[in-house]
Amino acid sequence: MKQLVIGDTISRAWDLAVKHWPIFVLFSLVNYLFSGFGVRYDQEALMSLGQNPDPQVVAETIREAITVSPWLILGVLVSIYLGFVVYRMLYNAATIGKPYETFADALKVDVNQLAIFFCVNLAMGFIVGAGTLACILPGIFLGVRLLFAPIIAAVENASFGEAFTRSWEMTKGNFWNLFLLGLAAIGIYILGFCACCVGVIFAEVVVQFMLMVAYLTLKQDDQPITVEPTDYAEIQ
Repeated sequence: MKQLVIGDTISRAWDLAVKHWPIFVLFSLVNYLFSGFGVRYDQEALMSLGQNPDPQVVAETIREAITVSPWLILGVLVSIYLGFVVYRMLYNAATIGKPYETFADALKVDVNQLAIFFCVNLAMGFIVGAGTLACILPGIFLGVRLLFAPIIAAVENASFGEAFTRSWEMTKGNFWNLFLLGLAAIGIYILGFCACCVGVIFAEVVVQFMLMVAYLTLKQDDQPITVEPTDYAEIQ
């Protein structure tokens, strides 16, 4: 069983991010624009939460401080679509050296597969969220073991069940390496925030490539990568 090497993964991800950052920064900015679409926050009310320890009062304050409009549905759908497209572009950049043949081709998606991708993300959020609420540690464990499910749904055209099953198989024996890679990703985000906050956008691109490189590395033991060997040699 192949073991993930954290330093090597970060190094490869950095090289890919430096080479392809403009298009992925653009998609990140657009995604940030739509991620909070249709949601309004009362910052003063949220900042006052620590003044009252009563759980019922806290819950009521949060409910009143956050208002959601029907536009939220549009924001969620756009974010899911962009996530699907970005995963495919990351895969292409890491395997064949370029995110897409043409920009129009990059934006084309299979509606059925996009629906599966949406359901996988929704289910993963529910599973990891439930595990976190249960005792935090189960949420971390499930989050690591199901880490690649969205990628598998996006780039392998896998079914809903296959995405989770294959992620579980791929992460077997690499839990701690992936966990430490996640901690490294948090550190990279912190460094991005320290760079006048603007650096967090580039940091996100690096983290996205870290996830993709880790997926491709562990996929070698799972099943052959569906590209020519000479194409994948760039990140060996």
